[in-house]
Amino acid sequence: MDRRSMLAFLGASPALLGGLPASTAKAREKVPSSPSSNYESEGRITVMNPAIAGKLAMRVPLVTPLDNLDNKTIYFVNLSWEGPDAANYFYGAMREWFDKHYTGVKTIVKVTAEGMFGSDPSLLKDITANKADAAIVGVAG
Repeated sequence: MDRRSMLAFLGASPALLGGLPASTAKAREKVPSSPSSNYESEGRITVMNPAIAGKLAMRVPLVTPLDNLDNKTIYFVNLSWEGPDAANYFYGAMREWFDKHYTGVKTIVKVTAEGMFGSDPSLLKDITANKADAAIVGVAG
């Protein structure tokens, strides 16, 4: 497949090919010179490979679904997307719905200490200590 066909397939204009040599020439000009390297005279640049390793993450089987929700404890874990208070309305509505439809369900709302990008060991200990039956994690308002 030639470049024009490939660009058309990707939805890009073949006119992009016109600017390619000029941009590489500018990139060569921006390469810092180092006295110990002979690459500058040859016009070479270093390119990093952004590809990830081919190793897959360890697979963990899913837990079996609950048979019913009678006398169960469900944690609602707020990951603080858009701030720690952004999901309060949503979690409040979920608690009201559970109270109306499943009177035996105990719902507990917790906010993670480290936000959406960290793990919160104290929260995990709390969930384990209270023997939670389920958790809804990551819902935001």
